Amino acid sequence: MGKTVLILLNLCLLFSCGLSQNENEEHVYVINVDEAEKKGFSSMFDSVAYIPLETTDECEIGRISRVLYHNGKYIVVDELTNTVFIFTEDGRYYSKIQAAGNGPGEYAQMADIAIDKFEEKIKILDAMQVKVVSFDLDGHFTGETKLPVSPSPIRFCQVDRDKYAYDFERSFYEKEWQYNLSVNQEDFTGEISKFMPYDKPLSICFSSRVTLQDVNGEILFIPLYSPTVYTIESSELKPRYTFDFGDKWVSQEFIDTEWKDAIEFMNKLNNANFVHYFNMLESGSHIYGEFMYGENKYYLLIDKETGHRFLQQGMKDEKYQYEKFSMCCVGNQFVIPLSPVEYNSMSGEKAVQLPEDNNPVLMFATFKKF
Repeated sequence: MGKTVLILLNLCLLFSCGLSQNENEEHVYVINVDEAEKKGFSSMFDSVAYIPLETTDECEIGRISRVLYHNGKYIVVDELTNTVFIFTEDGRYYSKIQAAGNGPGEYAQMADIAIDKFEEKIKILDAMQVKVVSFDLDGHFTGETKLPVSPSPIRFCQVDRDKYAYDFERSFYEKEWQYNLSVNQEDFTGEISKFMPYDKPLSICFSSRVTLQDVNGEILFIPLYSPTVYTIESSELKPRYTFDFGDKWVSQEFIDTEWKDAIEFMNKLNNANFVHYFNMLESGSHIYGEFMYGENKYYLLIDKETGHRFLQQGMKDEKYQYEKFSMCCVGNQFVIPLSPVEYNSMSGEKAVQLPEDNNPVLMFATFKKF
């Protein structure tokens, strides 16, 4: 990662309910934070279901940082133990990948994780050793690929059988690689398509937690400091939709500032009058986002069929506060990890209460249609 300091920043999707005149044609969503309703997050749910993740001596999760779903398996990344746990569709423990280290077949830092849907493999991007380490779904090491670039990409995602998208998040000083995104083979041989050039790297910056997402076979890209979400189509990058935040979008002056200290950056960010700490996911039916503006947290929901949007400001006195946010989508459902305490609070006294030291519970939320 070099000097890059990733402060997971929810870029921001705030919305008013009205459409601009040509919005459906231009795919532009106009945002007005001041019109957000003050309601609890759960008021956006149409239905919820829960899958407790099995707790065993072999499987004790510290803190979930990523969840992926593939072919009846949930792939769960535990950032505290540097371990990947695999669960069946009903939450039973299946296998794990626990290979932290500096040798062959080991990873020192899990920057990101991806699924090879064609070879049924789990790919781990090790940003420290600048390589991709591959495992099968049973947790067995199957090979690794050294990447011929430095610094390492930060995020990656499979585009098709032969190509991956690599997000570098403006980390290069060499002019040849001063691009936000490349699409190429895993080992960077053959044709390399580069997108979104920049003039200077950023040593301290913020980005969305998930910048590359597979939505029913379409690969979405959320670039650094960009209000536009793109679709990666083979070797093309096409605008998918844009969020118009008006004067509440991050200023170019802030982006161009050469920050030397991460603490100063965070303090300035928290006092800034623009949206930050944004995370966004898209399902088959909705676009979901959450972000901070000022001291308040906001939740955004867009009905893809109608284009209608619902923006609400979180309630600090809500019965339960989510420690985590949506991490992946399965069909039209958004998957949100809950601690046992959160689950017990939500499920009510009639449901079986879980011990506090159990593994997290996956909540599957279907949002309302508007």
